[in-house]
Amino acid sequence: MSKKATAYIGLVLVFMIWGSLYVVGSVVLKYLPTFFVMLCRFLIAFPTLCLIVDIRGKAWKEGVDDQGKKTKLDTKGWKFAILLGLLGYAVSVGIQLLGTKYAGSSMASLINALNPVTISILAVPILGEKLTRNKVVGILLAVFGVYLILGTGGNVNIPGVLLSLGSVILWSLVSCLTRETLREYNSLVITRNAVGVAIAGELVFALIEHVTLHPDMTVNPTVVFGLLYLGIVCTGISYILWNGGLAVLPASNCSALYPIQPLTSTFLGILLFHEVIGWHFVTGTVCILGGVLLCLLGDRIMKKPAMIND
Repeated sequence: MSKKATAYIGLVLVFMIWGSLYVVGSVVLKYLPTFFVMLCRFLIAFPTLCLIVDIRGKAWKEGVDDQGKKTKLDTKGWKFAILLGLLGYAVSVGIQLLGTKYAGSSMASLINALNPVTISILAVPILGEKLTRNKVVGILLAVFGVYLILGTGGNVNIPGVLLSLGSVILWSLVSCLTRETLREYNSLVITRNAVGVAIAGELVFALIEHVTLHPDMTVNPTVVFGLLYLGIVCTGISYILWNGGLAVLPASNCSALYPIQPLTSTFLGILLFHEVIGWHFVTGTVCILGGVLLCLLGDRIMKKPAMIND
């Protein structure tokens, strides 16, 4: 299997995992405060990442991996690890949670689906990628499918919408900058160090939350299982797969799969919470799958007639 095919499979898993995060997170947040949950995610993910890096590192040569990428971060590498950890993981995810709190889960999820658009747009000036007509149409079609499934989210809460938009822009910016870095540095090492940096950021947020709100906390087997899933699967494994995909594929191609996230979340809501679906769900699913296929295969299909005529 080629590296690109492996990367695409990994990215599909990433967005399915991130879709499940909404369901598991909603259960855990009934018992624990928001930023404390985020802190636990990173605290659990960090040793997992350290173990994976240690296992993989046994096959690496001194200072480089099997692909010739740096495994020891210099000043430049640490700058990007700090950027990714603070802005990408701690701040972006933090304000995303706040946006969800104020704007509601439906509206926040809908705004989060704009990531493919913002990543593709920012990838043009930052990475020099081309924003083709097929990608634009495919992304808009997929986002429209998300809109049909999630709806408008009721009354619009302006602060919540602005926080969610800020999260989208920050994550998109960091994703584009990270792709450039991953051409030079090992993605596992960057991810591990960035999560370590994010722990410091989330610790500050959790302390502020505890001092100002004095939230109640309850620990039971459901909470423990949920935190382990959020930390190991939704954070550690998913971040490795996401950064691994960015290291191989254009950022716009990676972002084109974003609609799978709310689709998965909605499906799990139906399966676990017995939510009723209607024509919006069916039509939205068709739009999402059509948009993703157009983004990934549209350019190849359009080039074939030209090649035959030549």
